[in-house]
Amino acid sequence: MSDPEPLPACEARADANPVDALTRLIVAAQPGPVVAYLHALPPDETAYTLSRLEDERRTALFTLLAGHDADLGADLLEHFDDGYAADLVSDLEVADAAAIVDEMDSDEQADVIGELQDHEAEAILGAMSPEEASDTRRRLRYDEDTAGGLMITEYLHYPAEWTVEQVAADLREHGEAYGEYEVRYIYATDERGGLAGTVPMRRLVMAPRGTPVADLMAEYPFTVTVDTHTDELEDLFDRIDLSAVPVVDDGQTLCGVVQRAAVQEARGEAAEEDLAKVGGIVGGEELRSMPVVSRAVRRLMFLIPIMLLMMVSAAVISLFRDTVQRVPLIAAFLPLVAGLCGSGGNQAVAVSMREISLGLIKPVDLGRVALLEALPALINGAALGILIFGVVFLWEHDATLAFVIGSAVPTTILLAAVIGGGVPLVLRRAGLDPAMASGPVVTTLVDLAAYFTVLVLATLLLT
Repeated sequence: MSDPEPLPACEARADANPVDALTRLIVAAQPGPVVAYLHALPPDETAYTLSRLEDERRTALFTLLAGHDADLGADLLEHFDDGYAADLVSDLEVADAAAIVDEMDSDEQADVIGELQDHEAEAILGAMSPEEASDTRRRLRYDEDTAGGLMITEYLHYPAEWTVEQVAADLREHGEAYGEYEVRYIYATDERGGLAGTVPMRRLVMAPRGTPVADLMAEYPFTVTVDTHTDELEDLFDRIDLSAVPVVDDGQTLCGVVQRAAVQEARGEAAEEDLAKVGGIVGGEELRSMPVVSRAVRRLMFLIPIMLLMMVSAAVISLFRDTVQRVPLIAAFLPLVAGLCGSGGNQAVAVSMREISLGLIKPVDLGRVALLEALPALINGAALGILIFGVVFLWEHDATLAFVIGSAVPTTILLAAVIGGGVPLVLRRAGLDPAMASGPVVTTLVDLAAYFTVLVLATLLLT
């Protein structure tokens, strides 16, 4: 394939197709125009444009940025999912990858490095600056769903005995280096590096020059430990009006700062993964830019168990083949009952999943959940049963058939609600992911119950 003819940066910016324009600039291999074009690209177009580049062009782009504007390369990587960003990094030469990862925020560094193969991660860490590499290795020890995994290490801390003037002098001297730090607060430390207190920047700015930092700080600030889970962090930020909270270890040594925005982003990503799992994406993450074979295998791992479960429902229908042959019309209403009751079961699944995520129920509450699901299910089942009885009777003018279908609905709705509410708890007790398996398990069990109930009633009353 021949390379596109390079365009000047001004012409490229006016090009109707950003992918073609950026490709031409990459081929020209002129850092200035490439950087200028990327800065001019609307933020909502950036990820789309980069994802549409051919693989070798994208690699060439980040190689170019690694040597001329690694900070921009780091910002671009943060537009992507961690796994996808790791794939981009792994395609670069080690020195180029290290140059870009060096410029990423500390929390993003750990997330991307953690997605790489061990040998790739070690090679890049070995080429990074020793301070950044040491910090990243330390952060990799923490689970990504904890304060240690979410915290940033770019924050301002000073000895509690320093004065306002000393802090101001340090800020002026290192203003450029502190440009991307968390600067809404400064953190006062004692002689051993332990957290002594938190000082809002506003209070610091308004204080007289000779005031010691110790006189401005809150002596008992809100803190979390490196092992504090995301759920607890979310609850904490719901209760306090702070944008960031210091993170300490078991010895109360200040380790970093976890921001409200980072917790909100983590919860949003977790919700997206749960939604993907409910949809049958093993692992909760998939992009169409991933290798085709990998995507096919991940989906197949979900579909094969579903096929086996559906075969159980088919086996139930086969047991009543004589009934279906004598009353063929019954087959037309099986999907109606199964689909309606399956929807009721999925409603119960949704409520259980939400209460599990909020910490409101545990596996020991299985009986209570079943009771609380049964009551509304009986009301809805009776209402729907009467409604369906009337519809089927008006449709077929057959009171017995209408009674079979109508009376099957309350029983199946009840079973669906109890099963839907309980399955997530059973799966959690078994150590499985409720989001991944609840949907198909509940659907299959409800289908099985619906087919069995309708066919048994039909066998007793219609044949």
